[in-house]
Parts: sequence; structure tokens; C-alpha cells
Amino acid sequence: MKRDWDVIREILIATESLEPNQSLTLSAFDADKAFNISYHVELLDEAGIIYASLSQELGRGPTQFHVHRLTWDGHEFLDSIKSKSTWDKTKSLISEKGGAMSFDVIKGVAVHIGKSALGL
Repeated sequence: MKRDWDVIREILIATESLEPNQSLTLSAFDADKAFNISYHVELLDEAGIIYASLSQELGRGPTQFHVHRLTWDGHEFLDSIKSKSTWDKTKSLISEKGGAMSFDVIKGVAVHIGKSALGL
């Protein structure tokens, strides 16, 4: 399965909106996206972007999870891509230049766009 940055952003935004002692679960997303969502939650947990509890049941179903919160790095990354206009410009610029959509590239481009918008 390919990494989908739009799905990653969706999960991060949903996680940020959690109240204290609340967790994000697979049921918060459309059932037709279950495998894709659970895969990306696993990736985000592995990368240290979120704190999550994962439980794979026997069989071929999507991984059940409870996302508890963003990590510091998760907040930093989401802050750089949260704005829809910054996100769209980031994806467009990377695509225009033919670059790879890696974590560091996305964050770097988004931060640059954000600074430019502020005149910095």
C-alpha cells in the first residue's frame, strides 16, 4: 500500500481535535477507508508522530486502534500543513518540481510557504 499524505493529514487533524482522555478509533472514519486509515495510523505510530494503541485481530480485517494524541513532532508537522491553502501549495510545488513527498521535504516546503505568507 502506498503512503497517502492526504490521509495522514486527515488523521492528524482528527487527532488534534480530541478532548483530553478521548481517543480516535477506526469507527470515526468511513468504513470504505478502513484498511487505508489503519495502515496510515500504524505508519504514524511507527514514525513517532502519534501515540496509539494498535491491536491486530486474527484474519484479514483492518487493524483496530486507539490514537491517544500527537507527539511534539506530530504537532510541529501538523502545524506546518494544517492550513488547507498551505497544504495545497505544498503538494503543488513538490509535484511541479518532480520531488518526492517525504516527511522532511513536505515539512520543509510547508514551513517555507508559511514563512513567505508572513513575509519572513
